[in-house]
Amino acid sequence: MFTNTSAQTENRLKVKLASGHAVLGVWSIIPSPVVVEIFGLGGIDFAILDMEHGIFDVGALDSCVRACEAAGAVPLVRIPGLDPSAAQWALDLGAHGIVAPQVSNASEAEAVVKMAKYPPLGTRGYNPFTRAAQYANPPDNRSGKLNNDFSLSCVIIENESAVADLARICAIPRLDVIYMGIYDLSVALGCDGDTKHPRVTEVVERSIAQIRAAGKAAGMMVRSQKDIATALALGANFLVYSVDTSLIHEAVARAVTSFQSEQQAFSSIVTPTEIIETT
Repeated sequence: MFTNTSAQTENRLKVKLASGHAVLGVWSIIPSPVVVEIFGLGGIDFAILDMEHGIFDVGALDSCVRACEAAGAVPLVRIPGLDPSAAQWALDLGAHGIVAPQVSNASEAEAVVKMAKYPPLGTRGYNPFTRAAQYANPPDNRSGKLNNDFSLSCVIIENESAVADLARICAIPRLDVIYMGIYDLSVALGCDGDTKHPRVTEVVERSIAQIRAAGKAAGMMVRSQKDIATALALGANFLVYSVDTSLIHEAVARAVTSFQSEQQAFSSIVTPTEIIETT
């Protein structure tokens, strides 16, 4: 777990990856700073605030970026497509990086990196009065979150054209993470959402090896300790543990199952008549 503030001078998630450590995060589609804070306090390295499948507006995004940092985790934002405006909002609010879905080729992946960088490296608009700048009008963009080295850039490989162009995507400078989107990929490969299908597994294993050989961080979703062990053995080092909605649902379902099991056991020992007679 990290201790981050809006005044942070380095992206500690990038530092941790560069030092050879794997990191663990969560997908967040609930636009609640309380939920994000809980996950941060639970010890995750990062949360991906999801503007593609979540229902984040800019106000909720602002609150969740703050809550994530306050709880000691790194806030990343999945923008809802190749949208420079969404990338601008996320980074100006103080997010530590962007994650772009449905990238189809190297040209689109390069455009994602440029969205996160100021000229001459990119196309990001410069405003020194935002939260990312501490509202302080600094004299230049060479420190803190305004520095071009600060922001993390990640693209998601989830279609066949991106897989086919993976070698060129891996060669893009300043692209930090390449994430294998196994759910969309399983549909694109004709496996109808079966993320464990051998065809999906083969593509993921081959792609992660290629990504890591190129010096990039490789990401994928995990949903159990066994999944974590498998992912680490493959070389993946940017692991996202399920989705906040699913984790909450599973915890409640386990509690209900435990209650029903104990209730059934208790009922087999003590009948309602016996309870009435003893009261």
